[in-house]
Amino acid sequence: MIGIILALFCAVFVTLSQITLRKSYKELQPSIAFFFDAVFGLLMWVPLALVMGVNFGVSFKEALIFAVISAILSEAIVFFALSKGELAVTATVLATYPVYTVFFSRIINHEELTTGLLFFVGVAIFGSVWASLPDKVKKTDLKLRKEIVWPFVAAVCIGLSDTISKGYINRSGDFSFLFMLGFVQIPVALAYLRIERESVVKALKGTVLKFNSYKYALLGGFFNIIGTGFLWLSFSYAPASIASPITGTSGALTVLLSHYVLCDRISLRKYIAILVTFVGVLGIIILRA
Repeated sequence: MIGIILALFCAVFVTLSQITLRKSYKELQPSIAFFFDAVFGLLMWVPLALVMGVNFGVSFKEALIFAVISAILSEAIVFFALSKGELAVTATVLATYPVYTVFFSRIINHEELTTGLLFFVGVAIFGSVWASLPDKVKKTDLKLRKEIVWPFVAAVCIGLSDTISKGYINRSGDFSFLFMLGFVQIPVALAYLRIERESVVKALKGTVLKFNSYKYALLGGFFNIIGTGFLWLSFSYAPASIASPITGTSGALTVLLSHYVLCDRISLRKYIAILVTFVGVLGIIILRA
């Protein structure tokens, strides 16, 4: 039950992150938002890991490898994918990542779900994807092009990264992974800035001289770090094939919260989809209680 609650907290903060990142991309490159994300990760994840417990006797080389994989696959690529194409379509494709987490968790970590749990997991994933789907989508929007390919790649990468990270967390039994991830994201963020021809100096100056333009990137990175922190905490108490679909409800939550924050219209279909999502979550909670 603790793992499920933590996963729900993750979904809430990831939702806040996605909404604020939408605004930041109107002004800035995603690499700048990811740089702030990495800084917040260093400041928040490292102390959290030390409080929760880090065994410095475990293989830090292995922790480093998985931290690099996670920083690239489930963080940097996602920030990049969110900046491509219409966010309505991008968010829909990204919302499918729990499908890949469940699949990879079965193959790699040998996680098995009961028939009842698998049903409600499927309901939660279906509802979230359905809620994320725009009301009006043209066939041309779904053609295989970079606006679709990158979110799809990101969704698969999240599923794979979450699965192998969960495997390491199971083996280590502590928070060495989160500790190492807090440090690893910094060089990954610097490399990302270089790829997009941005600089640390510009990012830091912007927070002082152009705070109104940078505030959403700061908030997006801050909320994402909190949400991801809850994700790794949930992985310590629940299987990835359970925690991931619950965190995936952020797709439905984003639609719901966007109505109040961004004044987006919500159709009857989306209300039904949001209800379906939380029926799935409720079913998981009842069966795992």
